[in-house]
Amino acid sequence: MVAVTETGSLYSFPVAFIYVFNLIIGVGALTMPKAFSNAGWLVAIVLTGALCLMSFITSTFMVEAMAAANAVLRIRAREKSLSIPPSASSSSGADVSPNESVRFSDEEEPLLITDTGSDAKLGHDLYDISKRVEMGQMANLFFNKIGVRLFYFCIALYLYGDLAIYAAAVPKSLTQVGMVR
Repeated sequence: MVAVTETGSLYSFPVAFIYVFNLIIGVGALTMPKAFSNAGWLVAIVLTGALCLMSFITSTFMVEAMAAANAVLRIRAREKSLSIPPSASSSSGADVSPNESVRFSDEEEPLLITDTGSDAKLGHDLYDISKRVEMGQMANLFFNKIGVRLFYFCIALYLYGDLAIYAAAVPKSLTQVGMVR
């Protein structure tokens, strides 16, 4: 089950090392030094630069998606805390007509917020990443049912493809390193 975790708990050093190792080594282009050697320095530098640019764009998008997910979670939590329970509204509005209850609720909300206190601070801190939101939960926040299923299908396809590449490359590399000719 996907969950939101507080950012107070940090990753351990081995986990951080695995993440960075996967970012550096996990890209297939850098595992082909012979192809880079045959292509030449200029092509290798251009392709590595393009790879770095795409990695930067992807990581920036993920940070922005996490900020948007935190904002959605804050807005939903604020709406939930400000909403009136159904039992309270039905008991107090029993002798009031529906038109009057709509009028009263409209009059209770201010048209302009001029307070520079908590409301302005909430708007400013709305996109702060204070909770870790997993990609599965972000898919549930932003996509409909079909989009969530497509997201999980794409993730599974990506992971199985990655595993297939590693299943083919690792044994070949180990046999080349281990077997002396």
